[in-house]
Amino acid sequence: MKNPAMTFWLARCGETVWANEGRIRGITDLPLSDSGRAMTIEEGRRLDKAHEVSVVFHPPDEAATETAEIFSNVMESKTKAVEGLLDPDLGLLEGMTQQAFAERYPKRYKSWREDPLTLSPPDGEDVILARDRLFNEIARVIKKSRGSEVVLILHDLGLGMLRCWLTEQPSTELWTLVRERPRIERYTLTASMLEQLQKIDETEVASA
Repeated sequence: MKNPAMTFWLARCGETVWANEGRIRGITDLPLSDSGRAMTIEEGRRLDKAHEVSVVFHPPDEAATETAEIFSNVMESKTKAVEGLLDPDLGLLEGMTQQAFAERYPKRYKSWREDPLTLSPPDGEDVILARDRLFNEIARVIKKSRGSEVVLILHDLGLGMLRCWLTEQPSTELWTLVRERPRIERYTLTASMLEQLQKIDETEVASA
């Protein structure tokens, strides 16, 4: 086939204690919370052996690694940690509650809530640049799978950015797509779509 389709599962990483407490997390390494682990085990039942998933790709942090292990046990597949799948480094915002963030950095908090792609965290990684890094890594991983079905585990910000792109929604809808869509979804990409994913313009900010 000239433009073959590649199928993958997009899965939201299990919740951590910080998520339960409403704290901001970018790259801080945290384990799954008890409730996050229980939810992940329940979600894993959707990913059965019938799909013949070859690899579960995940960021290298503890929560994503355990999420991947839970899924891979159900599907009897391999797991592989990929540094480039980490969420953006949010610098001084890491660990802040939403309230503290809003009080200390009101303009940045407005960006975080209304259009995260425009956020430039203090001492952190610009979210739009992180998106380019993340999308390039996702395209590389899927291409490397050579047509085998894989699972891609992402944290909330990366997951939301990718869902915006996959569903052709503006980045102003990022948090809605994280909250309201299923935690695990199956997508199909053509080779041309993968090329587009890999060539996202650094200066592009999705408009409402």
